[in-house]
Parts: sequence; C-alpha cells; structure tokens
Amino acid sequence: MTPETPVPGGRRRQTPPPGSRRRESTTLGYLPPVREPRFSPTVVRRTAVATCVLAFLIGTAAAATAVVATPLPGWVSRAGAVVLVVLYAVVLTYRAGGRLAVWPPLVVVLTAVALTTDIAWALSMLAVVTGVLAAVLAVVITRPAVQTWRVIGEFTLAVAIGLSGALAVAAWNAPVVYQRFAILVLALSLVLTFAIVWSLGAGLHGLGQRGFLLIVGGGLLMTLVLVYSSAVRAYGSPVVVESLDGAFAWMRDTIGGVPRPAQFLLGLPALVWGIGTRADRRQGWWMCAFGVVGTATMTTQLVSADAVPSYIGLSELYSIVLGLLIGLLVRRIDPGTRRRGASAGAGGSRARRDEPETVIRPEPERTRPLK
Repeated sequence: MTPETPVPGGRRRQTPPPGSRRRESTTLGYLPPVREPRFSPTVVRRTAVATCVLAFLIGTAAAATAVVATPLPGWVSRAGAVVLVVLYAVVLTYRAGGRLAVWPPLVVVLTAVALTTDIAWALSMLAVVTGVLAAVLAVVITRPAVQTWRVIGEFTLAVAIGLSGALAVAAWNAPVVYQRFAILVLALSLVLTFAIVWSLGAGLHGLGQRGFLLIVGGGLLMTLVLVYSSAVRAYGSPVVVESLDGAFAWMRDTIGGVPRPAQFLLGLPALVWGIGTRADRRQGWWMCAFGVVGTATMTTQLVSADAVPSYIGLSELYSIVLGLLIGLLVRRIDPGTRRRGASAGAGGSRARRDEPETVIRPEPERTRPLK
C-alpha cells in the first residue's frame, strides 16, 4: 500500500515510497551561475593607485639623472621621462573625466615618434606636452582642505608633481628657445586648466562681486608680472636694467638663487588660497586655476641646456617657501575663508564666521574622476 499524506481541503495525496522517483515536479526559475569577481573594485583601485605611485617615484628618480651626475647610461633619464609623461596623460585624463582611449594613446604615439626619429620638432613638442600635463595635473590632483596642515600637504603634493615635470622636461633635452617655450607652456596650461574648471560647473555664475573682482585682479596681476618682466628687458632704460641685474647678481651671490615673481607673487599663493576656498564653494577652483601659473613656471626651469641645477633648485626653494607663506597669509586675512578650530566665544557676525565647521564641500576622492 502507498502511504497517504493529508492535504488541505480533506483530500489525501499519495506519497511515493522511499527510493522511487517523484511523479510530481515543481517548476522553478533557472538562475545561471554567476562567477564572483576575482578582485573587488576596492582591491583593483588600490592596486592601480600603488602602481601609479611606484611609477611616479621610479620615473622621477630616473629622470633626475639628466641633471645629477651618475654612472648610469644616458637612456635612463629618457626612460624615466617616458614613464612620467605617459603617467601624467593617464592620470590627468582620468581625473578630468576625459577619454582614456583617446588622449593617452596620442601621447604614446608622439613619444614613440620622438624617440624613434629623433626629430627636433617632435622632441620640442613632447617637451611642451610634458610640461603642460605636469603643470595641470599638479593643480587638479589636489583636494579641498580647511586645516592649515592639510592645506600644506595638498600644496606639497602639487609642488612634487611640478618638480617631477621639470625633471622630465630636462630629460628630453629638446632644442628650444627658453622664452618661447615658457610662454607656450604657460598659455596652454592656462587654457587647459580653465577648460577643466569650466567643465566642473565652476562657471562665472554664482561668483558674485567679490569673486569676480578676485579673478579679474588675479588676471591683471598675472599680466602685469609677465608683461613687465619681459618688457623691462627689451624696452627698459639702462639704469633700470642695470639696477635689476645688480639686485639679481647680489641675490645669486649671497643666497645662491633668485625667487620667481610669477611663482611666489601669483601662482603658488593662488593655489594655497584656492585649496582652502574650495572647501566652501566650487568657485575656489578659479583661484586654483591661477595656481597653474606657478606650476607651469616650475616645469620649464630646466629645459635649457645651460641651466645650472643648483641655482635653479635654490630659486625654486625660495619661491616655494615665499609662495606658501604669502598664500597662508592671504588665506588668513580673507574674511570669506573658513578656518576650523577658531574661537567662537564672542557674539556677532565674526563669531558666527569663525565658528568651528565640520562639513567640507564634497568633492570626489583623489582616486576618482572630478566629474
């Protein structure tokens, strides 16, 4: 006899004996097996970041052999420059939200043409591309900060990338005229940085009177510094030119270097100021955009074969220190800059402005695209 099993409704259902196949089948949806990813996105991202940092350190060390006497062969410096320019192209394209399938391959093709043919214009163009990519990347890789030590950390990162770009440009040993090369790198860096900042939604809307005056004032100061420094040499009176030459010679003989006005008066202070301003409003990107004046000037210092590394190094050191101090001072006296940890004991608008803040305007992480 087949055992019976009670079911709802009073009817009875026969249960097949043990070992026999069930006649009733239940139709179930088929779910194909899905293999779990071998590596999580977090592991992939960390591995990519570690690879980029390692490539940056190796490329910078190799490119430095172009200005530092070592027993290594001459091709080592250019190999380091190749690593750096490709790294700049990949990281900048990713950070700016560009097409990785377009821009880095173009840089690779240009590098291959320059190395295989050794054509003068190809090397010169590659040196320009290297200086521009390093200068712009040094600015867009930063993140907003409120605390002073964090601002200094972001500033240090930008300076490190700018100095590595200077070493990479020197490694190409391109036949260029310094003045034309410096102006071209600066102009292209400004155009590219402004285009990136505009695409981030930091347009002219919402600037207000204060922000508009800051940007116009920065542009006028940049024009004054650049135009005056060039015009005074060509059209200045002999007395003025001799006075400037005497001051530069005194600083060179006394402290070993001459600070760069475009760096410590405009570019680097604007970068420090912009990093802090971005913590409150995205229009702080415009201040950072003027910071590319400092990084672009930095990447072009060693392009000339007659450049003295010790003199250039000390001049950059003085410019960096002065630019950082001026930037922190401007950030301190700016009434619209937020400072964490300030006293809020007194009443009034000043106390409300200096009240400790814990919220920073959100921006993507350093390892993610800005848009």
